[in-house]
Amino acid sequence: MTVLDRAHFEHMTAGDPGLQAEIVSLFQGQVNDWMAAVGAEGWRDAVHKLKGSARGIGLDVLAAACEAAERASAAETRGAIAGVRAALEQAVTALTPFAAERV
Repeated sequence: MTVLDRAHFEHMTAGDPGLQAEIVSLFQGQVNDWMAAVGAEGWRDAVHKLKGSARGIGLDVLAAACEAAERASAAETRGAIAGVRAALEQAVTALTPFAAERV
């Protein structure tokens, strides 16, 4: 499983570099909001939305972490949230050079 499936992202954006840059910018602009939402009450809803966003742009590791968190028991909540946050950080790391290539 890859952090960023470039082929999927290319397919979903029809290879349009401008659209790719815009999507990456929007995602990166929401990272702090996602981090806060994942740790707040109602975090499962935030994780579900984040999973959809991640799948849409090929962030496979993040989508998998979100899916695992959705299935987590109450006792597993802390670890599940930590897993989502770590995967979100990996996603940002993977998107940063990708975004730079698109400018």
